[in-house]
Amino acid sequence: MRRAKQQLTVLQALGAADGPLSARELWSRLSGTGIGLATVYRALQRGVDEGTLESVEVLGGGVRYEPKGREHHHHFLCSTCDHAFDLFGCVEGLESLVPDGFQVTGHEVVLLGTCDACGNAA
Repeated sequence: MRRAKQQLTVLQALGAADGPLSARELWSRLSGTGIGLATVYRALQRGVDEGTLESVEVLGGGVRYEPKGREHHHHFLCSTCDHAFDLFGCVEGLESLVPDGFQVTGHEVVLLGTCDACGNAA
């Protein structure tokens, strides 16, 4: 029973996040719940195995997790705090960049910069 409650807590925290989270970011957000880092890692792996979560890598910044089945989106990575944010919508005209004869099977767009909180802190 406790395992199911912890799994639900992890899933809810990821669902409420404004972008994909690393295990440590998620653990930090869950402080005060009594859920340890090892439990977070297990819950994330279980979610991936069960198909409710997916892992994403944002420019080599390590593996982050988000709920599976979200609409198509991209990410903004803050170069100051290393937080990733979801960006909904898509860039138009990407096909014009593809060389003749190539076939695109997917794409990933990551914007880099400074988030609002870090920009205002300066």
